[in-house]
Amino acid sequence: MQFENWLNTGILHIKSIYCPPLEKDATCDCLVIGGGFAGLHAALRLVDAGKEVILLEKGICGSGSSGRSAGFLTPHSEEDLNTLIEDYGIDEAKTVAGMPAGGVKLIIDAIKKYSLDCDFRAQDSIYLALHKGAISTLKYEMETLKKLGEPFKFYNKSALRAVHPGEGYEAGLRYHGTYGINSLAYTQELKNVLIKKGVKIYEGTEVHGITGNKAITHLGSVKAKNILVCIDKMKTEFDKEVSKKYYHMQTFLSVSEPLSKNELKSIFPSGNLMCWDSDLLYMYYRIIGENRLLLGGASYLTTYYHKHYNSPSAINKVIAKFKKRFSSVSHIDFNYYWNGLIDVTKDLTPIADYDPKNKSIQYTLGCAGLPWAAFCGDYIARRVLDKNTKDLSQYLGMHRTFPISDGLQEILGKIISFGLSHLKLNYG
Repeated sequence: MQFENWLNTGILHIKSIYCPPLEKDATCDCLVIGGGFAGLHAALRLVDAGKEVILLEKGICGSGSSGRSAGFLTPHSEEDLNTLIEDYGIDEAKTVAGMPAGGVKLIIDAIKKYSLDCDFRAQDSIYLALHKGAISTLKYEMETLKKLGEPFKFYNKSALRAVHPGEGYEAGLRYHGTYGINSLAYTQELKNVLIKKGVKIYEGTEVHGITGNKAITHLGSVKAKNILVCIDKMKTEFDKEVSKKYYHMQTFLSVSEPLSKNELKSIFPSGNLMCWDSDLLYMYYRIIGENRLLLGGASYLTTYYHKHYNSPSAINKVIAKFKKRFSSVSHIDFNYYWNGLIDVTKDLTPIADYDPKNKSIQYTLGCAGLPWAAFCGDYIARRVLDKNTKDLSQYLGMHRTFPISDGLQEILGKIISFGLSHLKLNYG
């Protein structure tokens, strides 16, 4: 198995327009910092409204969390729906649940409107209970789906084997209206659309800081009426207080050799599904182009590790776990692997809010999932265009109440604070 820049693997066929770095000072109506799903969708909304837009990306568009994603498009937050109801009540929970659902729609609308070549697949998804205790979690989620009026199907252990016969699964909850994409291809395809619309995109351009309404890069600067910061790893030089609000959970992905029809049917006898399990650090997988298995997960030692961890040991454990559950494919090889970071907040709901010291600057952070990123990027762009845009700071505000306060975080440290917060959200 090869650790490889996923951009160069033979399985990802990227058609990209080269965007050279910014090498001068520039001005514009709106500056977008970050070329992931949030930044690209913010730029799309703004340029379609007639704004002069510049987008800066330190790598290439999609080279951060967005392009390293497994490509799940599910209209559900990382946070269980029943937790949303407990926090907000049914009506407001519908509002919050509608945000990532809105992100899914934005992505699909763009794919269809611009014919984006990104391995788009309609695939139901299934949440798998690893032990009998987790069945109650699935049933609780099922009751919540009923209250929210969302479609689903529940499988007990025996019924589950007909659709997904893995060893050790006790039950499954199937969601409809979910999709899969090649997320890196999507970002590059949408980048090409934005260029044709007139957005000036500069890749290989890292922003070192923001002074007033000016972003400073290594070779130039951009002055803008509005600055939209849509990045997954923010330097403390941007805003020390803002940087306290998010953390990175590290995950790993691997891609198998192409599977035969029989191998594929042994995993998904009745059709392909996107899967994840009930573990706190869940394993997730789906079928991508050329009938390859995309498999992701992490370990407790590496998830909250503060630096990129490139060893294959973490993903090898995930692969071993998968092969134990599906002995029919225990012989298959995994050709490539890579690591990525999931940008999260302490309550697993993103931040999309104004800078408390400068209302011309907005941040979107902690978008755990592509739909959330698309929604938040579009939302902060809509706030630039229309000051009467519905205020969602009650849910997405920077200073909302989190499970562990910033003050306590200073004492415990970031790793412990975020780990304890996520443990509480998953196990109460």
